[in-house]
Amino acid sequence: MIASKLLYNPQKAIQKRSTMPAWLRIIILILGVLFLAGVLLYAGPAAASSPENPPLQAAPHYQRPGPPPTVYPPSQGDSGAQAYWGMCQDCHGDQGQGLTADWRSAFAPAYRDCWQAGCHGEDAPPKGFVIPTAGAPALAGPGALPRFSTALELGTYIYEKMPLFPTGSLSEDQAWELTAYLLDLNHAGNPGFVLGTTNSAAIPVHQKTSLPEKPLPWALVTSLLLFAGAAGYRRLSLSGASSPHRGNFYLHLHPATIPADQARFSYTLAAGGLAVFFSLVLLITGVLVSYYYQPSPPDAAATIQTINTLVPNGDLVRSIHFWSAQLLVVTLMVHLVRVILTGAYAPPRRFNYLLGLSLLVLALLLDFTGYLLRWDEGIRWALVVGTNLLKTIPLVGDSLYRFVIGGARPGAASLIRFYSWHIYGLTVIFSAVAIWHIFRVRRDGGISAPPPAHRESRERIPRSALIRQEVLALLLASGALLLLSALAPAPLAKPLISGANPTGDSGAPWFFLWIQETLKIGDPFLWGVGLPLLAVILLGLLPFALPNAAPEEWGIWLPEGNRLGQLIGLVIIALIFLLTLLGWLS
Repeated sequence: MIASKLLYNPQKAIQKRSTMPAWLRIIILILGVLFLAGVLLYAGPAAASSPENPPLQAAPHYQRPGPPPTVYPPSQGDSGAQAYWGMCQDCHGDQGQGLTADWRSAFAPAYRDCWQAGCHGEDAPPKGFVIPTAGAPALAGPGALPRFSTALELGTYIYEKMPLFPTGSLSEDQAWELTAYLLDLNHAGNPGFVLGTTNSAAIPVHQKTSLPEKPLPWALVTSLLLFAGAAGYRRLSLSGASSPHRGNFYLHLHPATIPADQARFSYTLAAGGLAVFFSLVLLITGVLVSYYYQPSPPDAAATIQTINTLVPNGDLVRSIHFWSAQLLVVTLMVHLVRVILTGAYAPPRRFNYLLGLSLLVLALLLDFTGYLLRWDEGIRWALVVGTNLLKTIPLVGDSLYRFVIGGARPGAASLIRFYSWHIYGLTVIFSAVAIWHIFRVRRDGGISAPPPAHRESRERIPRSALIRQEVLALLLASGALLLLSALAPAPLAKPLISGANPTGDSGAPWFFLWIQETLKIGDPFLWGVGLPLLAVILLGLLPFALPNAAPEEWGIWLPEGNRLGQLIGLVIIALIFLLTLLGWLS
């Protein structure tokens, strides 16, 4: 009986199921349909690719940041932002944060393993590349870029080492644009400043620097005022309204009276006074530049860039120093030509002529050593070819080379020796010879003029009138020097990084271009050392080995007494000029 009760009765089961309310069955059916639809939507369509080649698409929550907004006209940093987005962002982060875990987690799965070749999936280069285990470093924020101190170091590294594939594919302009953008990311950039090889060594990576205003506007105004002042001073002098000069040291450097015919500009060309003026300007500006210059290969070019870029009016002062040196050489050469073509080296002025010729040689050596102190790519000819000419001198060549260079090859010792010669040795010698030369002018009777009995005019002008002429010439020279320095800055090239072993080639400085041309002819010693030495010896022998102008011929152009000396002097100087012009054009 009990067993029969336990037996299954289908009829009763049906009756029991039929007792479930209809509304409950409808709810259960709807819930089942919704559940099935959710499962199907979550699973999505079947993948078209095989498990070994997963789809190359970003995760649903990741979207690669778009390019930065276009700015017109773009600054160097704005252009760098575009380049960074296209080439650097994936490895170094959209904000320069580096290849952090958070940044990688935003990638699609196929892109996340950055430590195996082909980490970019189908976008990977043919041979792939592997990011270092430490990961791509942060480029912005505290502690970023610790190995770089200047923008030059950072820009050079980017140009030579980045991107990882293909390394070195960036142009130089792109490297500087990326450098400017990284400085902007680190709040050290200057939007109005354009980085390059000739200024980036002065720009620090880890701090913002304030850039001084360029001196061009006020320099141009000052030069115009000097020209206007010269015109007004000349008119005042011609009217005779200028006040008499009181006795002073500068006044008594001049003789009491001077023959009027030989005091004219058409005779003197004002070369002697201008040479003294340019020498004084060189001394003053050289002292100012020396406050910042550091004579060591790693710092020499960088400190010059600092002078040009960060020191107020530093680029103008350096340009004035540079152009004063060039104009001093030109002025001394004009003075030499004037003395030869007027026969003004006749006794008793022969020794003073040698002193003047020595000043020209010393000025060339000063210009040469100052040129080397730039320590940039532009000095390679002077540093390699120019100094190697010393080795060609028989018997003493090697010893003389080591004495000048400070070792077997140019390097740190060379720079400190050039600096010492330029600042101390040659400057002291030049100053002493210049003072001696000026003293001998007074000692030898002043400017060359015929004896009173042979003069067509006995008129003499007081020294106050001569000083007025000199002041006028100095005003004009100051205006021209300032204008030239403002419009044509002193040259500067990329720092000579491999200073201990310079290679490559560059042109000679303009005052040695004629030697560069003669070296193309043949033997270095004969054409690079012997010929210049012969030219100096011949010029020095003119008043001693050849006839001189007679006293009655002094004070005029092209006297008959020294025609042979004039011819030889003109041939030597003309050849130097033509070879210099040829070297400049080639």
